[in-house]
Amino acid sequence: EREIVPATQGQRQFHARVVANVMRIVAREIEIGEPLLRAEVDALATLLNEKKPHLHTTSDVLDAARKFNEQLSAKIRAGEADHGDFRDQVFKVTRQIVEDKLKISNPRYLDADLKMRAKHSTSR
Repeated sequence: EREIVPATQGQRQFHARVVANVMRIVAREIEIGEPLLRAEVDALATLLNEKKPHLHTTSDVLDAARKFNEQLSAKIRAGEADHGDFRDQVFKVTRQIVEDKLKISNPRYLDADLKMRAKHSTSR
């Protein structure tokens, strides 16, 4: 990025920036993606009162995450998360999942959001 972007202009420079950004996302995914997904599976299993599955392979982790997300989606669609303690737990778990996904896709956005929320919580 430091060599190619400054040496290009216009559309080529834009494409170089896009490629550099994608490469950073892929690097973060390789570095922290699976541990974060395992944490998601654990959090969803707890939220849904499901037994935590044995996750031996990346495929196991992906399958469990898909299964638990489908179960949670069904509960939300059925109105089970509209109020009460379960609603509060859903908000907490889904907020953490989204923050973890932002750690990979756009950590600068996450940092800005966390700073803004901290600022608002101290001003109350």
